[in-house]
Amino acid sequence: MTGFGRGEGTCNGINFRIEIRSVNHRYCDINVKLSEPLMRLEQRIRNAISANFSRGKFEVSVSQIDSPGRYRRTILNLPDLTEYQTGIKELSRIFKIKFHFRSDIGLADIAALKDLFVSSEIDYKNSGIDEQLLKILDKSLKELKKMRLKEGRTLYKDLKQRINNLLYMEKQIEQSMPKAISEIKERYISRIKELSENINIDMYRLNQEIAIMVERMDITEEVVRLNSHLSQLKEKLDMGVVVGRSIDFILQEVNREINTISSKASDIRISGTVVDMKAEVERIREQVQNIE
Repeated sequence: MTGFGRGEGTCNGINFRIEIRSVNHRYCDINVKLSEPLMRLEQRIRNAISANFSRGKFEVSVSQIDSPGRYRRTILNLPDLTEYQTGIKELSRIFKIKFHFRSDIGLADIAALKDLFVSSEIDYKNSGIDEQLLKILDKSLKELKKMRLKEGRTLYKDLKQRINNLLYMEKQIEQSMPKAISEIKERYISRIKELSENINIDMYRLNQEIAIMVERMDITEEVVRLNSHLSQLKEKLDMGVVVGRSIDFILQEVNREINTISSKASDIRISGTVVDMKAEVERIREQVQNIE
């Protein structure tokens, strides 16, 4: 299923953004894009996605919003600032000059002091950044789930309708069977009588052979199994759990029964319905690849 989720937050003074994109895929395929200092988080991110989704191709991007690729930060040198403050007060005392920070010195003057701001390497290992980033990941996952759920509701309605279409066509086949068998019997008897007009025929033996032939063409068992499989499909859709692979398996059985009916039935109406059923099953199989 397709979807997109984004989460943003601040970790240790750095603004991060995590984006997850998902597209349809039969299995769970995850690609994580991380900067070198955060590579250790890759497996935890993979585990979080696998715990939430069973199917889909996922592209995960973890980036710094303000300064991508920046591994250092500028911080206020508080110890030096305190020393400057102490020194200015001492000068004021020595020279007996009344001094007020707010009126006698401005912020720009303070900022211009040497080494007041220093550059330090961001500590990705010991700053608790891992857990903070995983919380941002959780925001992304929630957004992604919301979007996939919306698409899932649409797929549910479509699949439900297509299964109902199959059930309707299965009923058509079931109702056509008695008439189709009767017509086939009459056609064979009529044809044999034409070919053996001047020949004495054992009607008992003829009826036996026709009965054997009709039995070989009987599709009652296949229709019953087909109905059972279609009912299982409807039940699976309504379960509200991960059912993608289960539905895929049942569809294989549905396809098997339809193929058997196609090979055994000689009636043009049943054959036409079978062709329509095959097309509908193929549409369902394509859609099932998109669901959990």
